[in-house]
Amino acid sequence: MKLVISPIVMVAIIILASCGGQKNSLFEKQDALTFKKATYAKWVAGVKGGGAGYTINLLLDPTHDSVQLDRIYFEKYSASLVGNGAGLYSGYIDNGKNKEVLMPVYGGTSEIKEAPKQENIQTLFELTGNEAVVSYVQDGVTKYYKLTLTLDTSAQLPR
Repeated sequence: MKLVISPIVMVAIIILASCGGQKNSLFEKQDALTFKKATYAKWVAGVKGGGAGYTINLLLDPTHDSVQLDRIYFEKYSASLVGNGAGLYSGYIDNGKNKEVLMPVYGGTSEIKEAPKQENIQTLFELTGNEAVVSYVQDGVTKYYKLTLTLDTSAQLPR
């Protein structure tokens, strides 16, 4: 008995098979970029209502001199990366916490009101734990690279 597969079924199988790998093909291969340092640190402003968030520092290996880092995607936030020279890039994320401000009420006592949240929710990537995605431009083409950030504890006070 000979098994015959119609051309329509074959095309459907090829399309379904190609869709399965699309999510992983979004990112460049594992060694596309090399970082000497990829850290994040939590910060909280010293005054009530001053904000809180993350500072992200990436030190790009000098062999990638034709690469320009653009954005960082971390947790549910994204931020622009600013080059500080010699391959060091920094991103500053405000996570919307510590936003209460003292509002004066004329003729009465002051009230504390929570400032409206301006969430910077990125939904492009599914990230877990300390995973982050860096978008970068190389030869005029925007590419994406997934990496793991480590918590920088050097600036934190002992408990």
